[in-house]
Amino acid sequence: MRQLAAISCLVSLLSACAEAPLAQDQPVTLARDQGLAAVMLDTLDPLTQVTFEQLGGGRKLVVAQVPAGINIYLFPTRAGRYCMTHFHFASFDFTTQGEPECFQVSAGQLSYSGTLAPRVEAGRPVTHQVMDSQGFRVLLGEHYPSVAREFPPPHAAE
Repeated sequence: MRQLAAISCLVSLLSACAEAPLAQDQPVTLARDQGLAAVMLDTLDPLTQVTFEQLGGGRKLVVAQVPAGINIYLFPTRAGRYCMTHFHFASFDFTTQGEPECFQVSAGQLSYSGTLAPRVEAGRPVTHQVMDSQGFRVLLGEHYPSVAREFPPPHAAE
């Protein structure tokens, strides 16, 4: 029984470092050291556990379920550089190999990840990153109209 309680506590601590995206179009209040990460995903198939990790350790941004198609997710999070590191497709877990696709989150700003397209090519996970600021602003306005009005156009991924 003690082991079960200890495991439950450990799981709670580990998941506390992972951040889930905002519910659609709710008000956004940022702390001084936070920015608003705007993650756009273009998937051919449904994915789960799409994970972005802050370089140097720290925060993880996790999208639990991503339907096929182009989707947008917003995360109030600590400023820093975030990289896509993991996704799950069907019964397979994929961890980014080589140089991951990254983007910068700046304090007080809306920061666009670029449109990220995770794929499995020749049995290896790859993520393509395309900068489509105009398409991003259209999707942001459709799904998060008050956020789109509140934040000026974001900086592009670096």
